[in-house]
Parts: sequence; structure tokens; C-alpha cells
Amino acid sequence: MIDARWISGTALLLLASSVSGAWAQDMERFAMSQLRLSTDPGIATGCARMARVSDDSLKDLRRKIVRSGGNTAVLSFAADDLSMILADVYRCQPPARRPANVPPPPAGAPPPPPPPAGTSPAPPPAGTPPSPPPTGSPPPPPPPPSR
Repeated sequence: MIDARWISGTALLLLASSVSGAWAQDMERFAMSQLRLSTDPGIATGCARMARVSDDSLKDLRRKIVRSGGNTAVLSFAADDLSMILADVYRCQPPARRPANVPPPPAGAPPPPPPPAGTSPAPPPAGTPPSPPPTGSPPPPPPPPSR
């Protein structure tokens, strides 16, 4: 006689193993979709080198790169067998993400910090013309007559 608990336990175990297998495949697919491939070695600047892999299938090569722990690879080709793809595998930090509504910072040097509170502003450099008066203010008085 077969125990119903044994059957339900076995069914639960089989279900859990199939779900975990599907989850692992989804994670591998996600990692493969985030993989950066290039022939430019500059893409790996500042990244940690993990391994070197090769294959004649790009799909299999991508799997090997992900399984070796990389998320970036610099591709090259063997001189004697052009069907073989070589990949130097790197692990790079993902770029910092900023919210979508924040524009990128402006190019160039940042402006100088404001003067400390309670101090008078520094005079403009010599040879700099005076700044115009604010809009809506009366005109400055005329200069005194010269002799």
C-alpha cells in the first residue's frame, strides 16, 4: 500500500526542483541580457579580470562568460581559426543610477563657493568694467566734471 503523504511529498519535491530550475534559467537569461561585449579593451578599464574563455558559438560564449562571474567581455579572434571567439572576462561595477527626472550635471568646472556669511564680497579684478545696475533701478549719478 502506498502512503498518500509519501506521494504528496514526492510531488512537492519534484515541483520545487522544476521551479528552482526555471528560476535559475531566468536568472542566467537576465545576466546574459546585461552582458556587455566589445572588441575595445577600454570598456574594461577599472574592472576586475575574471577569466579567459573561448567558443565557436556566441550563445555558448555568453553562457561561459556569465558562469565565470563576468558581466563584461573583450572579444578577439584566433589568427589560425577565425571561427573561434576568444573573450577576456571582466567583472565591472554597474554605473550609478540616477532618477529619470534629474538632468546630467553641466560640463566644465563648478562655480566657486559663496563667500562666508558676514564678509563683504571681494572687489572685481582690475580692468573689469563695472556691472550694470539691476533692471528697474534709477540710473547712477553722473561722474563729477574733470578739470
